[in-house]
Amino acid sequence: MKPIVFLPVLIILLVLLQPSKAGLSFWPYHHVHIVNELSDPKAVLLVHCKSKDDDLGVHYVTVDNEYTWRFKPDVIKETMFWCYLAYNNRHVAFEAYNKADPQREFEFHSFWNVTDEAVYQESRNEDGVTWENMLPHYWQPGSR
Repeated sequence: MKPIVFLPVLIILLVLLQPSKAGLSFWPYHHVHIVNELSDPKAVLLVHCKSKDDDLGVHYVTVDNEYTWRFKPDVIKETMFWCYLAYNNRHVAFEAYNKADPQREFEFHSFWNVTDEAVYQESRNEDGVTWENMLPHYWQPGSR
């Protein structure tokens, strides 16, 4: 391929793969789910997630429900989301998604299962194949 032809092709590929709010990218969406599995049926979970560029706001999730969002990881820059969860004078903060983590490269759904003991990650690829619960984040006493 001649260098003069290669550069426009490269530019077109970068534009097509770049995430956009309009969803025009060929890069797949990643879905994050925060699932309230607390044992107290009246427990309301406070969820506040954000990235460097996007603050998703504060949400309240009742038992057996979830808060979810989707995004397209940036092809060039690192994409990372953090979450802060709280309920019943307990809290936990953790990295909910990090594109730089090589174990998560082909992950399309991250499920964060919130239990009385801790918050566990369960991941699924596009075929629904599930990895075991991992990365426990244990509750801390008090609130921030």
